[in-house]
Amino acid sequence: MKAVGPLPGLSGRLGALTRTNSEAILGVERFRSRGDDHSRGLAITSSFHPDDQTHIEPTRYGPGSNAMGALRTILAGGDGRVPRWAKFPGLLATRPRDAGRLPNLRNWSRRTVIALVMRTRDNSVTVTARRSPFGWTMRSRPGHGEPSPAWIPAAHRAVRLLAEELGGMPGGTWLDLFNIPATAHFIGGCAIGDSPASGVIDPCHRVYGHEGLHIVDGSAISANLGVNPSLTITAQAERAMSLWPDYGDPDPRPPTGTPYRRVAPVPPENPAVPAGAPAALRAVP
Repeated sequence: MKAVGPLPGLSGRLGALTRTNSEAILGVERFRSRGDDHSRGLAITSSFHPDDQTHIEPTRYGPGSNAMGALRTILAGGDGRVPRWAKFPGLLATRPRDAGRLPNLRNWSRRTVIALVMRTRDNSVTVTARRSPFGWTMRSRPGHGEPSPAWIPAAHRAVRLLAEELGGMPGGTWLDLFNIPATAHFIGGCAIGDSPASGVIDPCHRVYGHEGLHIVDGSAISANLGVNPSLTITAQAERAMSLWPDYGDPDPRPPTGTPYRRVAPVPPENPAVPAGAPAALRAVP
């Protein structure tokens, strides 16, 4: 298997500072048939902070979205010297009825509340692409900052309290048993930098070494936000687009690779497109 170097002219920082929102995916599952249908309603309607660095969002999966249930198992804490996988048989023995019901995914989304745990801690992974006889694969290794958390005590306490309230089983994922962090927000990897030595894109979201190419999606996020990243992605994209010049006007942004300076947003001109514009633009009403 051979590692692939950066594309010609592209920053060697591609894949660095890939963020996981410092997350854990926990939850509570009810096995009784009666009770509230947790699959109905908006996916996320509330959140709370069990401490100053941890943010938990109770999350719904829609009706019939049961495949995610194959990842869940009984919650196992990471405290003490005994590995979590070694604790698992004892946990099954204490909840024999729940253990027997784990393989049943029928109506899983109706019976389950996911606790999506996010933190603002400074951790990351570095992602690289590799080519093998079987095709392209992605590999990750620890990156800048502290290690990604495999066990978040405050989140476990919160989920156990939630299970008591709902009369269900507190759960985690099979990955937790082997201290492998899981995430619902794989972001970063094309972070902003003041040069190709520190980032993939410049402060205007232009890709170093590839004139005209911009990156404005979640890969441009440069930190663990501790919240769902959708609004931050939108805000960064709107800012980047507001700096684009109107058709035919000079570009107000400093040239790529020069020191950063603040640029005022460019107000849109009359929506009438100039006659000399490409046909695709002239077709826009």
